Amino acid sequence: MPDKENAILIEFGPAAGVRGVANFSTVDMYEKSDEAVEKAMGTIKAMANKTVAAVKAIPVSERPQKVEVEFGINFSMEAGAVVAKASAEAAVKVTLAWEHKDAQA
Repeated sequence: MPDKENAILIEFGPAAGVRGVANFSTVDMYEKSDEAVEKAMGTIKAMANKTVAAVKAIPVSERPQKVEVEFGINFSMEAGAVVAKASAEAAVKVTLAWEHKDAQA
């Protein structure tokens, strides 16, 4: 079971098409929340890596001075963490920003 002291608990919404309330033990809730948070961190890292790769593909002389990427993450019991279809619907809003300070970067 994940460390309760540092745990981030997620309130999972009901799955699409499911009625009623699912019963989860405390251990299940901690484990599912930990898995979802880890998946969300992986999603953030992947988005950052893809953004950096895209910017690096632009010739230095044509790169923007600043790049910002904003996206949302939703949590579901089945998928863990997924990029939200609209930032307003997201459980967590993430903004990644880079500033181009050196022409050699």
